[in-house]
Amino acid sequence: MPELTDAELDALMDAIGLHVPKIRELAPCGTLAAYTRHRRHGEAPCAPCKVANTEAKRGRGPGQPMPERRQPISHATPRGYRQHLYRGEAACDNCKGAEAHRQRMRHLAPEDRWEYQPSKQD
Repeated sequence: MPELTDAELDALMDAIGLHVPKIRELAPCGTLAAYTRHRRHGEAPCAPCKVANTEAKRGRGPGQPMPERRQPISHATPRGYRQHLYRGEAACDNCKGAEAHRQRMRHLAPEDRWEYQPSKQD
């Protein structure tokens, strides 16, 4: 097979839809990503990474996910009811109604089931 030049190789890769992978730079120490990298590699985190991790965890309670990673609650659904419980909140009336409806429908034959209609709130 003949040797290809870089330009020919690039053209061939474009023709068959391949892309050159991008090489990402490692996050510098003193960031949450670097702290995670230390832990993943089994290393003891350095002092700046420990500070970054502490700052990232500040403002959230024990056992709570990072606030920016929380999904919005799917109100008026059984899933929304479970999301309220997971967060340690009282479920709203529409979510309670959807969960009660799910439990009632569980035991009915498929032809006897009907859709849940949440109540209108002012």
